[in-house]
Amino acid sequence: MQTFLDFKELLNSNENIIVNELSLSYKRSLQLNDPQFKQLNSSTKVSNLLREIWDEGQLEVRESFYLLCFSTGLDLLGYQKISEGGLDAVVVDLRLLFSIALLSRATSIVIAHNHPSGTLKPSQADKILTEKIVQAGELFSIRVNDHIILTESGYYSFRDEGLL
Repeated sequence: MQTFLDFKELLNSNENIIVNELSLSYKRSLQLNDPQFKQLNSSTKVSNLLREIWDEGQLEVRESFYLLCFSTGLDLLGYQKISEGGLDAVVVDLRLLFSIALLSRATSIVIAHNHPSGTLKPSQADKILTEKIVQAGELFSIRVNDHIILTESGYYSFRDEGLL
């Protein structure tokens, strides 16, 4: 049996109404004013930045998934590690990913993960996840600029390889 609340009746009563409050914030770091975070318009520039923020000791140990958020001018607004996985898989929650992108006012994003195995070729699961993120981004008018796969020795760009 479903119960429906009569809000008019509740508002006219003297009873307290208790609801949860959610507060979100975004503070832009002054470090992001550095020229290295401006006009990141190539996979090479983005992969170099990823190597700076990635826990390098983990590249060959476990998969991690990162989100980079960009302004219209391709200036970095912020980045976040979305999740850590195991040796050959990582789970990505699209709700978390897009809540961060929306909060930072991103007009575009780059997603990235690593392959501890050293294989630069994307798996079928990588391709499916990328397509899901692209489709979700379209709903919010947030473009996926690239999906980068990092290994110890190189990187793979979905954009450069024509998969985006």
